[in-house]
Amino acid sequence: MLLTQATLNLLNQQISHEFNNHTIYRNIQAYFSNLDLDGWASFFGLQAEGEYSHYTHIISYLDDKNAPYEINVLSYTNYQYKDIKEILDIYYATEIVTTTMIYAIAEQAKADNDHGTIGWLYTTPVSEGGLSLVHEQIEEEDSALKLQSEFMQGFGNSDQLNQQWIRIINENLIRRLES
Repeated sequence: MLLTQATLNLLNQQISHEFNNHTIYRNIQAYFSNLDLDGWASFFGLQAEGEYSHYTHIISYLDDKNAPYEINVLSYTNYQYKDIKEILDIYYATEIVTTTMIYAIAEQAKADNDHGTIGWLYTTPVSEGGLSLVHEQIEEEDSALKLQSEFMQGFGNSDQLNQQWIRIINENLIRRLES
């Protein structure tokens, strides 16, 4: 079945959104890299790679469907972050928006009786041996919430203790990424 214009439009918006997420997370990676927080930087580097995988996954699907696509990326702005709390708020909010958009594609495909797109969203792995787009997004949203929660548990009013807490989480992230 061919994609309806409504589903195609949503998939095109998702392509651009995923690429923009990739850019956001690369800028966050650079922020942490500049602070010599390798665990945080590596974590957001992996998040950026995941977003890029989503981007290429959707393009591959549209190529398989012989459907036209276009990539509309946001113009680069100088990403300046106030602090890590702001970054974690951005991270979680970005994942919530992404989930909402993916679910909108599924709902539109359902309304269009497009079982191929519904099946692809829920069953086709984004990467070799990986999860589907929907299931990977659920995992990413959960990961963002867990990191935000972990950070806030030890964050307080003391700058010195906050710096120590940031370094502890940095080391925890390094260990998690190595396992």
